Amino acid sequence: MNPIRLFGSFKGRIGRASFWFGMILLAAISPFSLATVLSDNPFEKALQVVHDFGLAGLGWSLLLLIGVAALMTKRLHDRDRSGVYAAAFYLPAAVAALLYFFGGQPWAANIAKWSTWITAFAGTAGVWFLVQLGFFPGTNGANKYGADPDAD
Repeated sequence: MNPIRLFGSFKGRIGRASFWFGMILLAAISPFSLATVLSDNPFEKALQVVHDFGLAGLGWSLLLLIGVAALMTKRLHDRDRSGVYAAAFYLPAAVAALLYFFGGQPWAANIAKWSTWITAFAGTAGVWFLVQLGFFPGTNGANKYGADPDAD
């Protein structure tokens, strides 16, 4: 499959093999994958690594984010689900980013009170996405998102 289509397009469908190939490749080229996973505070460690790399780190992180979102969206399409479901995966990270950058604000303190529930949701969403996208087969035959990628 064309790498630009695999990592840059949000249209169509991909099978499990393409999904795993793409995710493993993105993890391998990510400068903070191992450091983040082994950290006791993965989000803060990832931000620190991005900060250390400056604008290049921010740009690289955004490219990786787009690649992961494209892979997830196309796998959701293969499962005959809207790519909008991927927002459930990114919501906890967005809330954590808000708390990190705006933690001193009064409204952020109200969100921080929910951090245990947000963390539980993030873990549950992560497992759900892993199972749904990584292990279950897609819809047999064509669906509203395109032809079956395994029909070759």
